[in-house]
Amino acid sequence: MHCRRAAAAAALPALVLALAALAVPACGRGRGGAAAARALNVYIWTNYLPAEVVSEFERRTGIRVEVDTYSSNEALLEKLQSGVADFDLVVPSDYMLQVLGPQRLLRPLDRRRLPRFGNLDPRFLDRRFDPGNRVSVPYLWGTTGIGYDRRKVSGPVDSWRAMFDPRYGGRILMLDDLREAFGAALKLDGRSINERDPAALRRAAARLQAQKRLVRTYNSSDFANLLAAGDVDLAQGWNGELAKVVAQDPRRFAYVVPREGSTLWIDSLAIPSTARHLDAAYAFLDYLLEPAVAARVVGGVRYASANRAAWRLVDPAIRDDPAVYPPPAVLDRCELIEDLGTTTPLLDRLWTEVKAR
Repeated sequence: MHCRRAAAAAALPALVLALAALAVPACGRGRGGAAAARALNVYIWTNYLPAEVVSEFERRTGIRVEVDTYSSNEALLEKLQSGVADFDLVVPSDYMLQVLGPQRLLRPLDRRRLPRFGNLDPRFLDRRFDPGNRVSVPYLWGTTGIGYDRRKVSGPVDSWRAMFDPRYGGRILMLDDLREAFGAALKLDGRSINERDPAALRRAAARLQAQKRLVRTYNSSDFANLLAAGDVDLAQGWNGELAKVVAQDPRRFAYVVPREGSTLWIDSLAIPSTARHLDAAYAFLDYLLEPAVAARVVGGVRYASANRAAWRLVDPAIRDDPAVYPPPAVLDRCELIEDLGTTTPLLDRLWTEVKAR
């Protein structure tokens, strides 16, 4: 996933060291009846839950799972704030947990119903965005970077500057995600992705506005396929899906976290406060915590798992892929997205202006 993220800056070095160590090693929606009780509605990032993992759960339990997808944290927030969303599990990123929690849009977890919670790596637990993991279960983590076609791009790409290079006009894809798009522009200006200074944000918006004539599309759901198909030559995106493209043709494609730095994100499973199928939700959560299941998820989506017990079961080719499990030098230049609080309306307005002009 993926727009995806929040924690104290002071805590980041410890997380970086921890991740570096890790790198080495449908349902009836009616309100009554048995059919409704045997249903589960999941709202999750695009390409984030392998179909075979869902099918196995349905086979074991008889619970029918309906999966709906989104491509940004803001879409998830809007859906839950509407009050009419009928979902039992969602997958917000770290910074979005800081938004959903105070608004009471998530249900506190009953840890007694998650006997496999101990399989999780402690390094991903008790983060500032959800102290004590009161409402969330860490699921997957990764980075944001650039996927590119070696045959069409001059020389190795190592900077966000390539995404603003007129030579690639009409062949650039940016994520349709305000925090990630602004993150790239801010990093290129030597700023944090969590910049709050209005003047710096306006400069980043101006950079994105100037870039817009070079951008073929803004897309957060199909960026990897568009790169693989040759529709674009450079694509901002989340590492897992781009790592799949690289693995299929490493001589042609590559993935890089730019030298200026980028996003490190952690996505977690959570139960909305309006969830109606709680038994099914807890059953699915604990199922995903099984080491073998967590390893199958990694194999299907090529994102790193927060499940420590699954590590030894992950395909070595994926475990050893630096695009999936980045080395310390890469993690050291990444940061978690934070909730910007009162600065968010300004950022929203600037992004709307970028997209509208």
